[in-house]
Amino acid sequence: MRLKKEVNKIQELSNYWDANSYAFIKYDNLKRDGKLVPYVAHPIRIKSILRAFGYNEYEHKELMISALLHDVLKETDTRLEEIERLFGSKVAVIVNELTQPEEIEKEEWLENFKYFSREARIIKIADRIDNLLDMDVWDKEKQISYLKQSKIILKSCGDANKELAEILKNIFKIKYQNFC
Repeated sequence: MRLKKEVNKIQELSNYWDANSYAFIKYDNLKRDGKLVPYVAHPIRIKSILRAFGYNEYEHKELMISALLHDVLKETDTRLEEIERLFGSKVAVIVNELTQPEEIEKEEWLENFKYFSREARIIKIADRIDNLLDMDVWDKEKQISYLKQSKIILKSCGDANKELAEILKNIFKIKYQNFC
């Protein structure tokens, strides 16, 4: 009986492992802005942030897969239908929520997160934490824009995970002080 449970656990993780491989393939030649770091490091760091706050691939598989794939629609030629076929409708919904529609201004889209899934809001907070920690190589205008947007993210997503929101708030304060 114990062996059967272990095999089931491994089979459940198979989709998560496939998502890891998929992310490496999809983000293959991309680099982070202003860095030589492979782009895939960004979603991996987001997963690490989420793990530090108690999320894992066993109990929160869709959250972790969505964190890996959160930029795949924006940064690659991947289509939403492919995400849904490979990883299910819940992951597709979350990834879609995390992809800014072209016809909507970024600030308006960020404000609308209050209507999005809890998973999308959690990932967005972790995403912004990672982006702010990585922003020193950006030009000053982009840094200021990201800091302003961080206030919107705190307002629209902060209730999804108060501990993560507090970390974002503290990083925002430290980074903001650099401009004063």
